[in-house]
Amino acid sequence: MNIQTYQLFCYVVEEGSISAAAKRAYLSQPAVTKKIRQLEDHYSTLLFEREHSAVMLTPAGERLYYHASSIVKEYEQSIEEIESLRGIQTQTLKIGSSYTLGEYILPEVISAFKHESSSLQIQLSISNTPAVLADLEEENIDLAFVEGEIPNPELDKKVIASDKIVLITAPEHKWAKKKHITPRELLNERMIQRESTSGSRKIVERHLSEKINLNKLEAPLELSTTQAIKSAVQSGLGYGYVSRLAIRQEVKGGLLCEVDVSGVNIQRPLWVASRVQRFAKESIHRFSSFAQHFLQTHSRN
Repeated sequence: MNIQTYQLFCYVVEEGSISAAAKRAYLSQPAVTKKIRQLEDHYSTLLFEREHSAVMLTPAGERLYYHASSIVKEYEQSIEEIESLRGIQTQTLKIGSSYTLGEYILPEVISAFKHESSSLQIQLSISNTPAVLADLEEENIDLAFVEGEIPNPELDKKVIASDKIVLITAPEHKWAKKKHITPRELLNERMIQRESTSGSRKIVERHLSEKINLNKLEAPLELSTTQAIKSAVQSGLGYGYVSRLAIRQEVKGGLLCEVDVSGVNIQRPLWVASRVQRFAKESIHRFSSFAQHFLQTHSRN
């Protein structure tokens, strides 16, 4: 049984249909169907439930997908490693990131890095921290950049910079002209915050609860993204707490103002993580080191 057959089987599972798998592999649908039949003949068992219109794996199919995906990944990694030894720089580095880093920082990092390593192909996916770490553990990505804690002790992880979460207002807000405000003043204005499950919101609430009674806050406005909070604050709907990394352009352009709150200093670590591997891609170390230098430089600005 060749690698392509296992790869096509994985495509069918991941895409949810034979037609989508065929499109992904640039093959005809009958050609993919034939390969799946050959795979079933090889293992003498059905891999998909035939009575369902959607693709559904049998128990044997689920077990085979676990092994087939590992076989394909190992094969692809072997090609990249041998090509690297031969001096052929055609590697693909797959990066996963949580939202703040992925939306506001990593595109800049990748752009700067590509000037030094133009032959390296980089793929960036963005999700919440648990999803990114799950992708890393399942070998769907090579590197994970996250703002939250990394509970898995088997991952190679390190803090690469510190992120400050700051209070922002519109330039016309009365706090914008002050050098600082007191925590009690926060009770007199509407706070715009992330949803209750947000990690950054929990950090903000933990720090503010040491200074004020959060139950006395004016009815907050909840929004699901940092960008939505920035837009709402800019429109004058209230104040918000966001990563300083996410507002660099708006503050520079005079669209938002950062306001100091006396006695409140909210910092969080920024992490990079990878799997422990005997033969890790050389690009993993190169990119993580480059990103660390970039982040440390810009988080101070």
